Amino acid sequence: MAHHKAGRLAEAEQCYRRILQQQPDHSESLCLLGMIGYQAGRIEPALGLFRRAAELNPNHAPYHLNVGNCCQALGRYEEAVTAYRRAIALNPREAIAYCNLGVALRSMGDYAGAVSSYQQALAIQPQNVDTKYNLANCYRLLGDFNLASSLYHETLRLNPGYVKARSNLLYMNSYNVLCTPEEMLSLHREWDRVHGAAGRAAQYGHQRDVAASDRRLRIGYVSPDFRQHSVSYFFEPILAAHDRDQVEVICYAEVIPPGDEVTARLQALADGWVTTVGLGDAALAQRIHDDRIDILIDLAGHTGNNRLGAFTYKPAPVQVTYLGYFTTTGLAAMDYWLTDEVMCPVDTIELSVEENYRLPRCCVCYQPPDDAPAVVDRPGGQGVVFGSFNDLSKVAPVAIERWAEIMRQVPESRLIMKAWQLADAGACRGLSEQFSRRGIEPGRLTLRAHTINKREHLAMYGEVDIALDSMPRTGGTTTAEALYMGVPVISLAGQRFIERLSASMLQAVGLGELVADSGEDYISLAVRLAGDEARRRSLRAGLREQLLSSPLCDAEDLTRTLELTYRQLWRRWCEGG
Repeated sequence: MAHHKAGRLAEAEQCYRRILQQQPDHSESLCLLGMIGYQAGRIEPALGLFRRAAELNPNHAPYHLNVGNCCQALGRYEEAVTAYRRAIALNPREAIAYCNLGVALRSMGDYAGAVSSYQQALAIQPQNVDTKYNLANCYRLLGDFNLASSLYHETLRLNPGYVKARSNLLYMNSYNVLCTPEEMLSLHREWDRVHGAAGRAAQYGHQRDVAASDRRLRIGYVSPDFRQHSVSYFFEPILAAHDRDQVEVICYAEVIPPGDEVTARLQALADGWVTTVGLGDAALAQRIHDDRIDILIDLAGHTGNNRLGAFTYKPAPVQVTYLGYFTTTGLAAMDYWLTDEVMCPVDTIELSVEENYRLPRCCVCYQPPDDAPAVVDRPGGQGVVFGSFNDLSKVAPVAIERWAEIMRQVPESRLIMKAWQLADAGACRGLSEQFSRRGIEPGRLTLRAHTINKREHLAMYGEVDIALDSMPRTGGTTTAEALYMGVPVISLAGQRFIERLSASMLQAVGLGELVADSGEDYISLAVRLAGDEARRRSLRAGLREQLLSSPLCDAEDLTRTLELTYRQLWRRWCEGG
């Protein structure tokens, strides 16, 4: 235990194993050995050790708590809930068990249960920053941004170094466009000031060499989302299309092994694969520097489980943020933010620490799933069905106001909304009440939550005539999916990157006429298309092929553009820029 507490895990593990050789049923050693495995990201073996300890000593609450933590990490939330409730039954004053139970319930869509669990934890430990942080996350997902913001700030007041709380505060403000560009920039710079200090004090130096400007580049991609995740939908075609004569690609994956089937595909496509789970920022930066990465690319920004802390050490000569976030990272060590000319036009109001480097084409590429169902015809002569399959947190009150106005102007129309939050009965009631206050009776709404798989999710587009894009944040994956399933998308292009992703996609597909530049225009476009059945039929018949033959699905072109960009950035650095 002395070795363990001092961080000498190899020595501690050796001791625990020696004990277990002599006493195989020594529950405490089983548990502590499990803790070492858990800390190192070996979750499945750790779970086996914790379960064995709990079998040997079933009335010891911490063992059940550890079982729950492993199940949670593996995404087995129902098992986690069972374990946490067993720990609570054995020790009703165990605040962390209530807190972790809340995380599991939230992951299952039980927001009321999650909030209740967090509140019980706070009743035991009122100043517990982890519980405040998790409760803030819950309110953020429920759309109560004021309560979430208050709790994030309270967490940071109690612990200014709580990096996840600050990142989630930034994520919430940027995701939902809650502050001005100046405030956004200031908040992100504050993250770097507080959490980047250690990295700035120990930054790596890099030798410039003009003669090296044309050699094969070593590219590093860093992400927690090399798994079933929207980022991977857009990244996988790039990874597959990279020209290995030009670049060698190393993926740094903040993903617990073995991940899922997407993880396996990505790992097979990469030239090198490094699991970063369990590596501190300094250790990860050292590994990247030792790997001699030329250009290091962040694919997460301030989203969950990001590794921005490693970037603050400047382990690579050129550092870029791309794809996974929607505004500046705030890091002085981040050189470029890759966007495109539609998402960030030259007159954008966006402000960033990084140089905004615009690709001359849509900066994303969509890869349709192999098992997607066929496009099905919609019957004519019936009421128009609008649809929104976007995350409910993207749907601001202004979106509901405009959707209700569209439905008022299109008699007998209906709206299907699908979001994982709608597994919660309270969320459904709240949404129905918002529409009712705007004159849309509940019978005109169809609210759906989870589907069994992606194929079933895509098949639901067969019931939709027109997709209404969310606002202020637009769709990304959902926009591409709707188009692939033959459903036109009406989108409003706002002033910021996060408000213009669908606009960039629609322009790339040749459907710029579906992009509105004002709220009134958005309503008008939707109403006009609802009244033009012939246009809708034409779009439904040809949209999939139009999408597949467009730049939005041209992985080769996007990847060549990225490689040319990487080369330009590298030459610029080699030459002293």
